[in-house]
Amino acid sequence: MKKILEFLKDWVFTILNLFSSIFAINLKPFLFVRTFILKITGISIEKNCFIDLGFRFLHPKNISIGNNVSLGHFNKIWAFNKVEIGNYVQTAIGLTIVSGGHETNDYSAKTINQEIIIEGENWIGANVTILGGVTIGKGTVVGAGSVVVKSLPAYSICVGNPCKVIRKRTPSKSVISPFGNYEPSYFNNEKPN
Repeated sequence: MKKILEFLKDWVFTILNLFSSIFAINLKPFLFVRTFILKITGISIEKNCFIDLGFRFLHPKNISIGNNVSLGHFNKIWAFNKVEIGNYVQTAIGLTIVSGGHETNDYSAKTINQEIIIEGENWIGANVTILGGVTIGKGTVVGAGSVVVKSLPAYSICVGNPCKVIRKRTPSKSVISPFGNYEPSYFNNEKPN
């Protein structure tokens, strides 16, 4: 019976992922339908969220997406633990987020301290992988092809495998997003130390 329930659960998520792809047409009615379908699965999605073609996910109740977020083509979120995406996050094609892992001695599931938090106002480049137990600080840019295995400080530019800070950054007073320009919270007395 347990195997039948697991099969049905996997089948339902496969169908929901398929609907996500079917409604990945960039017309307002389809965006509304796609967001509505994703909310039904249990993903917490705030207003003005754009999720592009090919979005895939596991464990939707562990996923929280903030305001004015734009997720690029073929982004994947395997949310074995909490995944929190803050406001004004933009991602390119091929992002993979995995909030879990395996122990190296017996390959059992690693579930403690595997949460992923992307604080907001971030740009995450193409084909980035973010692994469990990290926080990406507010305003941080992660370069294409990076593998994030440790937390990254706010307002930094980070690249590589493993991903490392190459320099600090100060955001522009006006940042372009798919939802219009916005003033980063950096200028609202939230400057990092």
